[in-house]
Amino acid sequence: MSLLLRRFNSSTAQEAKRAQAAQLAIQSLKDVGSLLSPSSGSDDPATQPIDTKPIFQDPTLFPHLSLLHQGQVVAELQEKYDKKWTKLSKQDKLLGYFISFGNWGVREKFSDWRSNSSPPLDLPFQVPSNARVGKPGDIVKKLEPVNLSETEVRKDQFNTKKMDPMSKVLIFAILMITMIAVYRDKKIGERGKPKELLIVDKYQVEREKRKKEEEEREAKEKLEQEEEERKRNRRKWYYLYLR
Repeated sequence: MSLLLRRFNSSTAQEAKRAQAAQLAIQSLKDVGSLLSPSSGSDDPATQPIDTKPIFQDPTLFPHLSLLHQGQVVAELQEKYDKKWTKLSKQDKLLGYFISFGNWGVREKFSDWRSNSSPPLDLPFQVPSNARVGKPGDIVKKLEPVNLSETEVRKDQFNTKKMDPMSKVLIFAILMITMIAVYRDKKIGERGKPKELLIVDKYQVEREKRKKEEEEREAKEKLEQEEEERKRNRRKWYYLYLR
């Protein structure tokens, strides 16, 4: 049953991403409406449980359900699978098989899911299978893998030669920008370089000017003090010499 849940989660993830934006917009409108009319939210059929009996009778109805109702069906089926498998009905098994291998979601074109004469296109076993009881010493060989890119239902998905219009526009825009940049570098060069705009702060200039004048004044005073000190020292040694 874990395979069934993984299949359900992987399939619904892509659908949820595509519909997320629209769902958020609709939900915001519903929230505003629920504020104005508190009883309106409980009457919304999209949020109410459904009768799952028709889904068990016809599994092909499962893909047309909303994500909420699909989760309800899977939860009910999970409860049955968690019990004894001998109590599962044919409808329960068929619905579980359809959710895992049916033609919906990423397996939309796998239309032979219910065929008894051929296996699903992405499974490597053969129908009818030649099963027999093994004996000690028998060599078990691997089945040939299935190349999905060569199957008819997957050729379009694996066709790398085709390109969607949006990708073409994006590649064309990148090429145009690259060509313009190369042309500018070779033909225009530094002449096309934008001029640098220098913003002069007059207050900063005044501060630097005053600081420079202060440093020059201090340096001049220091030189005068040193010169005066040298003169005093010479006079002192002169008097000592006379003595």
